[in-house]
Amino acid sequence: MDEHNREGRLTDEGTQVTSSSQSTEGQATERTVTTEQVRDLRRVEGILRLHEERAVVEVVPEALAAVTIRRVLTQREEVVSIALGREHLEITVKEGQGGRVLMNGEALEVGRTYEIPVYEERAVIDRQTFPLSDVVIAKQRETYEQVERVTLRREELEVEDPQGLARDRLMPDPLDSGR
Repeated sequence: MDEHNREGRLTDEGTQVTSSSQSTEGQATERTVTTEQVRDLRRVEGILRLHEERAVVEVVPEALAAVTIRRVLTQREEVVSIALGREHLEITVKEGQGGRVLMNGEALEVGRTYEIPVYEERAVIDRQTFPLSDVVIAKQRETYEQVERVTLRREELEVEDPQGLARDRLMPDPLDSGR
């Protein structure tokens, strides 16, 4: 609506406004509008979005050192003393007793001692693993507070009014009473 002149007033109930206006052709028109329609007469020219910075902290893990833990097998030689035993049978033919002693079909000589091995121990070396010691490997996490100073910026709205036209609304505007 192209209007040169607009005047309005609020009724006692606060719900209707009588508005008279003059169109570009010079004809005077008068109409009654509700407060919802009056709100529609206000036009938003633009919206400014103000921003501010906020601190966002990200904790980044950083390896300070690398530790390699591995088992290393070492070797050593030991001299082990082992007591082994053996048994043998001794046969001695005594003189003058008479008779003959045969071994494997051959006669044994008188006064001579013959040895026949019966039993002998030999060493069989085997290795067994025994626990030597326990090594405890643990990690411990410590938490500590670190304080950092961060400068954050915020946008604020600054209005310059060189003619001094800005005014405070001490009295409610009749057009804004429905809010």
